[in-house]
Amino acid sequence: MTSTKELTARLTELVGDVPDVTEVVELAALRPEAVLRRNEKVLADLAGTAGITLDVAKGGEQLKERTVYRGEDGGRAVTFHASGAFTLCSGVDPLEDLFAQVEPDDVLRKAVDSVADKLGLTGLVDKEDALAFERLWKLKAAGADREGKLSDPVLTRAVGAYRQSVRDLPVLGRASASVEVTGSGALSALTVTLRRFAGDGGGQTIDKARSRRPEEAAADIAARVSKMLGGQEEDVVLDAQSFAFGYLSLGRRRAQALLAPMYVAAITVDGGPERERSAHVVAVAGSEQQYLKLPTGVRPAAAPRVA
Repeated sequence: MTSTKELTARLTELVGDVPDVTEVVELAALRPEAVLRRNEKVLADLAGTAGITLDVAKGGEQLKERTVYRGEDGGRAVTFHASGAFTLCSGVDPLEDLFAQVEPDDVLRKAVDSVADKLGLTGLVDKEDALAFERLWKLKAAGADREGKLSDPVLTRAVGAYRQSVRDLPVLGRASASVEVTGSGALSALTVTLRRFAGDGGGQTIDKARSRRPEEAAADIAARVSKMLGGQEEDVVLDAQSFAFGYLSLGRRRAQALLAPMYVAAITVDGGPERERSAHVVAVAGSEQQYLKLPTGVRPAAAPRVA
């Protein structure tokens, strides 16, 4: 139902302005011990500001890929060794401290921005970079009686997703930061997945790469989708959700030495009532020379995630 040529055209229509030349940026290479020390200090400050009882100075449980810190009142934090990303949770039950009603988006946006400002999230990024609001998510819950009649949905949490920009280009992938707030405006959960932290160093331009044309990258992505579907793309409906140019973060469980230009597309595959519907994220090089080696052998996520 959707040809490779049609998918290429749809993707090309979605991408914004693409610079002719893009800088390849070096990232700081920190040892795991240095990452832990930095994150423990940051987490202690954030937990104190948010009123979460969590004594990270006592150390955490070191696992293979991460270190976990647990507080007596349910607070919890996790540091990922490879990337330096971390999470912080208050321990409040998901169905506690709910919103009295489903508030308008502008009210919820103010609530998450207020918590983000209080935590000083913009101060975590390098002074040459930026961290800006990108999207609002609403988490809702509903119940049902024995006859299956559903209750009206209740707004449980509001989540603000934020995107880091380096050299005026977005760092694509998982949200660079997300702030989840309760009905009373308290922090429920925080995730930080930055590739450049303030004070880490790095940031040197190691090369200047000529960007690929959007239509060339879109054709590359369409060809990969066709291969993934065994050449049967015309038997399904392909919907191009987004197509962006920028830097790419490989995820919080992977180390990364540099930021290089990439094109990233989000595509849904609908096989109709008799076949499954799935969502896929596909990334290809954004320059004529490929600087960043993408991991292989990992199945794309079936649905996008905030954090």
